[in-house]
Amino acid sequence: MKWVPIDRSVLAWVASLLASTTLVAQPEGELIDGIVGVVGREVVLYSDVVDHIDQLRQANETVDQASICAGFEDMLYEKLLLDQARLDSVTVDGSQVEAELERRVRYFVMQLGSQEKLEEFYGKTITEIKAEFYDQVHDQLLVQTMQGQVAGEVRVTPRQVDAYFNALPEDSLPFINAQVQFAQILREPRVSEEEDRRVRRKIEEFRESIVKGEKDFCTLAILYSEDPGSAKDCGELGLVPTGVMVPEFDAVALSLKEGEVSQVFKTQYGYHFMQLIERRGQQYNARHILIKPKVSTEDLLRAKDHLDSLATLIRAGKLDFGTAAVNNSDDEESRNGNGIMIDPNTGDPKWAMGDLDQQTFFVIDKLDVGQISEPAIVVLPDGSKAYRLIRLLTRTGPHRANLTDDYQLFQQAAERRMKRKMVDDWVKEKLGGTYVRVDPGYATCPFTHDWLQERP
Repeated sequence: MKWVPIDRSVLAWVASLLASTTLVAQPEGELIDGIVGVVGREVVLYSDVVDHIDQLRQANETVDQASICAGFEDMLYEKLLLDQARLDSVTVDGSQVEAELERRVRYFVMQLGSQEKLEEFYGKTITEIKAEFYDQVHDQLLVQTMQGQVAGEVRVTPRQVDAYFNALPEDSLPFINAQVQFAQILREPRVSEEEDRRVRRKIEEFRESIVKGEKDFCTLAILYSEDPGSAKDCGELGLVPTGVMVPEFDAVALSLKEGEVSQVFKTQYGYHFMQLIERRGQQYNARHILIKPKVSTEDLLRAKDHLDSLATLIRAGKLDFGTAAVNNSDDEESRNGNGIMIDPNTGDPKWAMGDLDQQTFFVIDKLDVGQISEPAIVVLPDGSKAYRLIRLLTRTGPHRANLTDDYQLFQQAAERRMKRKMVDDWVKEKLGGTYVRVDPGYATCPFTHDWLQERP
């Protein structure tokens, strides 16, 4: 990559994107980049703006001056949050970064169909993908944490919600499609003790044969390791920072000397042992072998029988569904909320019927309000299977939004307006004492905040 200061021709190229339908190709072997914004100690690069334009196009959204300027201002705001977070010594725990990386990997695996397809798409192993995006995800979580401090817990009163609703023109009220609220109890199959012992014995034998010099680590990894991302590379992960792998894995790696083979240990993925290749500060390279205990048909049926028993007690009035979810569900995201499922796109427990995945839609479509489904098999994002019970809590037909049926919708809207006011006040205050420089090429942008003001 060739790094040069931004110049007028580059800004003219951005301007040409406003009227074009495809990106202008750069000469092969050349990539021009430069700084188009500075906020404190953070910078916005020209390539960030181009990436934003790409994202707009991929989402089939309008690419014009307004959308590019809005995206650019969002970047400046995020850099202000990031700069202030570093000044205020705000931190993000490594386990949070790992959990978010894991969530994103699961999402893309689900979208592409398998872990192998995801690795093929990026041309990298899962470990290398996580390592590449670690800093980016860390900073994103840092921005979210700081944003939560700026406008975190905002609660509006019923009177404020009424006032917000009554101030809306009637013809601006949205039309709401059919919606449902539902709760679930998810039960993943438990591996039998016999299978767990079998796998433990097998991997212990592998480790012992390597330690005694009877078998080669690379050969065993290629033939038997069930980590598809590393098995083909003799089990080697490549240099990764701590926090990319699960905590148990990091702890073992950091306890070893170079060349040392660990004892067998267990993580959420199965049984492992590793050999440390090298360590550089808080980064390490290791090779490992993973063997996963297998779930049998009998294990899966036991999960179904467990839910059958719960459903019988709930229908008989001897057990509350929410209590059963808290004590029995394996879905961490809904378990502590009495099993109530939240739409991740809206943060609302009301789901548009059209937004439900097929597995959920066909179960809910047959239920009456208050009714509990029979245990239904479900394929999880990682391809494994489980059973779940679903209870339909509410169902509303298509209607014009109103305060009775859609109170939470207007409550959230009123809270968003209050948060915007808090954010506006915070940005105005911080801009007074923060160095900001914006490339003159963006001087005509209709910014919400005064990013262009001359500062000493």
